[in-house]
Amino acid sequence: MNHFVVTTFVALAGCSSFIETRAASSTYQILQHGSAAARRLSDLELARSAAASGIVQMATFADAYPQHRGFRELHADAVCQYAIGFVFDDWEAASLSNRAEDARRIADRLERLLATCIDLNLALLPGPWRAALDDAARWDAVLPAVQREHVPFLLDIASAEAVRVAVSPIAAGLRRLQRAIATLARCTEVAPGLRDAEAEILLGSLRAATSRLLGGPDGEAQFAAARRVLGPSAIVVDVMYARGIAVARQDRRLFLRLLDGALAADLSRWPDRRLPNEMARIKAQRYRAAVDALIPAPSSRPSR
Repeated sequence: MNHFVVTTFVALAGCSSFIETRAASSTYQILQHGSAAARRLSDLELARSAAASGIVQMATFADAYPQHRGFRELHADAVCQYAIGFVFDDWEAASLSNRAEDARRIADRLERLLATCIDLNLALLPGPWRAALDDAARWDAVLPAVQREHVPFLLDIASAEAVRVAVSPIAAGLRRLQRAIATLARCTEVAPGLRDAEAEILLGSLRAATSRLLGGPDGEAQFAAARRVLGPSAIVVDVMYARGIAVARQDRRLFLRLLDGALAADLSRWPDRRLPNEMARIKAQRYRAAVDALIPAPSSRPSR
């Protein structure tokens, strides 16, 4: 093979690599814009269908461009958001309406999705994290090393762990719950308010749920922090405050007031947050319908 041919092959190889890199970058930017556009959707069925197909799409791009970390991040986030935003919602609806068989079936599917969510996010963290998840002491030891760039992946892992406990409170549930709480607390320190104050809202919910049983903070401070970050534009704060703190306090009046306010909100006022607000409104409807199960009226409570 002469020098000219060798040089031509090398040039073509470099050109191909350059074109592939440019194509990957352009595709990634388009997908990022798509995520922002999805937040403006008001049709939940459309959003759910797009989220399910998005998992396959992101997995395809992650396989096609293995050197482009962004696609692996989008794939991990797509799995987690679908599992926690939609499938967990299905389980919660079945559980609150006493459809036990449906709840068990959904829980089995949810467990597989959550395991994938955790594995994909662990793969995006530095090496020590991957070996620490099943060792409480090692996990606690690496938490101080959390940097801001780690927080999105840890948020998804902690959220998945918390959902696992809610769906299947097995023997390891308390350990998982404590790990999720510690992880979320660290996330709020390193990146307060990140991703619509997700860590603050979930941490507040978990602390509210556990305070009566285990003692400690009741989550009030975390919800206050979320309100400061989001203002009135995110009704999820009031919805989850009702589900967490109002239920923990068995304050029926507060519970109903917050949910009625969320249901009456004009969601068109915040177009860039339309989808998460629509999802929160569905939760508000579900919780309000289940008020007698969550907070029995005084006359129906068993006497002591």
